[in-house]
Amino acid sequence: STMVGLVTVMNEHIVATAPEISSTEFQVRPPEDPTFPWPLLLSVVKEVEVLVEMSSEHFLGRDQKWTPVAVVEALKAFMRLLVLHKSGYKMLIDGGETLNREEKPESSHCDVLGKSQIRGATPSSSNQPRAIQAMNKYRNNVGTRPSWLVAKPVATPPPPPPTQHFEPKSSAPIRKFKILGEVLLILRPFLYVMMIRRHGLRSWRPWLSALAIDATGMAILYGSTLFPDYVFGNKSIPRCVPSKQEKNEITRRQVLWALYLMRSPFFDLYTHRRLERVEKTLKPVPLFGSLAGKAVELIQGVQAFYTYTAGS
Repeated sequence: STMVGLVTVMNEHIVATAPEISSTEFQVRPPEDPTFPWPLLLSVVKEVEVLVEMSSEHFLGRDQKWTPVAVVEALKAFMRLLVLHKSGYKMLIDGGETLNREEKPESSHCDVLGKSQIRGATPSSSNQPRAIQAMNKYRNNVGTRPSWLVAKPVATPPPPPPTQHFEPKSSAPIRKFKILGEVLLILRPFLYVMMIRRHGLRSWRPWLSALAIDATGMAILYGSTLFPDYVFGNKSIPRCVPSKQEKNEITRRQVLWALYLMRSPFFDLYTHRRLERVEKTLKPVPLFGSLAGKAVELIQGVQAFYTYTAGS
């Protein structure tokens, strides 16, 4: 399974980073990101982590496997922090395995830190098509009176220069707040494994600690992205409109909260009992009874391994 996953990861990487061939220019354009492929390395580690956990449990035992698992989580956290830094502290997509390339709407400038926003300036005419330039020139000439009709030249004041408004005070807290939320969500799996390594899998401390870190990180993300005026008490702070890619990532993170139902000790005390009741209820029903039994057996087998329920 690990080998098949590695082949799939390498194939997807080759397809995603292959140089594009322009049919009109007959030229080969280089890939967009020539730097070290950290997302690829993250995907490789995620494919190998299941094998690492199974091998550690086989050779070291169920209670001693957490040290290698913690090393893997520490490596993933380190690489995700690097990806976060190299991306300009944008939201990580798929845990850093997918690059955040999608641009945000023009009305959203919450990610700008100390960057000037010029108001009153018009785009350069050199970047406009020739037809648009001609229309603008015609529009400027229409309504201009000939010189022989003008009795006296009217001195018109020159237009005021475009003013630059710097907003470091409004954008800096939002950016720092978002970075804090991303860092918490990145470090949560590693801290969760370290708590399990110290207190054991049956203790509620790791489960509650991970839940608290996830809740804090998501609250920071929601507050800094959707409701910055309420968080910072300043109504002049603009809302940060997430891109479509980031909206999908927020939805993915919300779905991952369901994995808390699969983690011990909550699974052992509550979820497992509910599954047994469902199995007993459907057991007399033909076909559905056997399917329910196989489903419960599969869920129990998946829950026995950390990597299947880690959500990292």
